[in-house]
Amino acid sequence: MEDKTKRLDNILLSDDVVKEFYINYSDPDFKNWLLGILPEVEACKNQRQDNPWHIYNCLDHILHSVQAINGLDKNFDYKMRRELAYTMFFHDIGKPKCYIRRYSKLYKREVDSFFNHNLESERIADRVLKSFDFDQKEQALIKLLVKNHDIFMFIKLNVDGNKYHKLLDEKLVEGFIEEFNAVGNGADILAKLLLVGRADSTAQNPEMTKPSFALIDKMEEILGDIKRQMVK
Repeated sequence: MEDKTKRLDNILLSDDVVKEFYINYSDPDFKNWLLGILPEVEACKNQRQDNPWHIYNCLDHILHSVQAINGLDKNFDYKMRRELAYTMFFHDIGKPKCYIRRYSKLYKREVDSFFNHNLESERIADRVLKSFDFDQKEQALIKLLVKNHDIFMFIKLNVDGNKYHKLLDEKLVEGFIEEFNAVGNGADILAKLLLVGRADSTAQNPEMTKPSFALIDKMEEILGDIKRQMVK
């Protein structure tokens, strides 16, 4: 009997995730198995993202982000690469349940938005991760990364007057490390979260993401300085 979880692993860790996923998704046996566990996949396939930040529908964005992180984590072992691939597979899986249409003052038109989709995605991951053969420790890490994947939206390099935005500095990074210590090595987890943020941004509209990459670059620099201080 075919191990379909292994088949999904191979898809998500392939060199062309988008192509391999749709080839396999056209197989009714595989598609029915996947939707039996994760019906949200089809909802994501049908979920548009009419927002300046996006150029793909929800599922295509997810798949491109998986492919992006595969190119960033080559130095990790198979176990960690699998955890990160599934993190990206789940990071926006809750978007259809959070979909609203709203008027944006910034863009001066109506846009698609998905407030708190990170929390819905975490709930979905919590429901199904065991079905994909992740143990409790792996589940805890993936759920933490999914929950926090979009923190970068609320962090800025400079003060901008928005009360919901935090200024990036060493104290803020140290706070994340302390928070993530509850799950494992907080500094290492934050390093993985930065990879998640970079992969997520890579799968978005390239005309919008330059500030995102600059922020992640700076966070990585600060984290590197903190790590060096830890080993002194």
